[in-house]
Order: sequence, then C-alpha cells, then structure tokens
Amino acid sequence: MGYTPAGLDHVNIYVRNAARSYEWYTDLFGFHTQDMMYHPGTEKLRAAFFSCDKGHAHDIALFEVGAEAPLQEKGQVGLNHVAWRMGSLDDLKEMYGRLKTKGVPVRVGDHTVSIGLYFDDPDGNGLEVYYEQPRSEWHREKPFSEQGTKGRFPGPWDAELRR
Repeated sequence: MGYTPAGLDHVNIYVRNAARSYEWYTDLFGFHTQDMMYHPGTEKLRAAFFSCDKGHAHDIALFEVGAEAPLQEKGQVGLNHVAWRMGSLDDLKEMYGRLKTKGVPVRVGDHTVSIGLYFDDPDGNGLEVYYEQPRSEWHREKPFSEQGTKGRFPGPWDAELRR
C-alpha cells in the first residue's frame, strides 16, 4: 500500500537557546551534525540538524524560539517524549553511565519487552533511550497489554527499579 509510510523519520524540537542545546545534544549523544542555520546577518545559531547515521539527512532538528518562550508543562496535550533505540543492552548501560556522570536526572522504566531511560533536555523536552528485546524473546503477542516478566534487563539501574 503506497499510502502507508515506510517508517517514522525525524522530529523537530523547539528550544530556547539553539547553541546551548546543540552543545548538550552533541556532548550527550555524539550525533553527527549534518547542517546548521544562523539568524540572518549574524553568527548566532538558529537551528541544528543531527543524525545517528552520517548517510541520513537528519533524525532530529533543533529550532531556537527564544529565551522568553514558555516551557512545555507536564501533562499538557502534545508530544510526551522522543525515543532512540540503542543497539544493545550494553550500549544502554553505557548511556546510563553518561547520563549519571553528567548529572542528568533519569527515571528507569522496565516494560518487560524493553527497558527505557527517561530524562529531559535543558528545555524540559522529554527524551528516552531504550533497549528492546528481539520479537522472538517477548513470549507473548501483545507487548503492552499482556503480562510479562520484569527484571529481564539487569544493569546499573537495578537499585532504582527495586524501590
């Protein structure tokens, strides 16, 4: 069916300060910078485009809306978070360490087929990095509404999940 999208491709996020957010995202994630746009007639960053893969135009774009722009409030209608799937559980463990080292508050969620690390960028935009088991290891048809076994993802977050 030609009208069905091939997949979810990229997100655009509004930020108060594009330069600050550019530094934060590149430092934390190590994304490839694909392009940058500046406010007309200045050297002040207006937008940045990143990708996980150098061969892709962008996975995420940050657009500056100014220091006085209202922050998103939790629970309001709108995007809850953006998530990146990690290639392995070890990669997720490494990202957990990076977040903790940088003092980023993290909430861990065990979803029985996946485990996610939830946190916010400097403007309060919700983000997640997660690892998902292969489909053959879910042991059920419906990943969220059917009961599953928690604790299948041991890692540095174990103490947080026991609370």
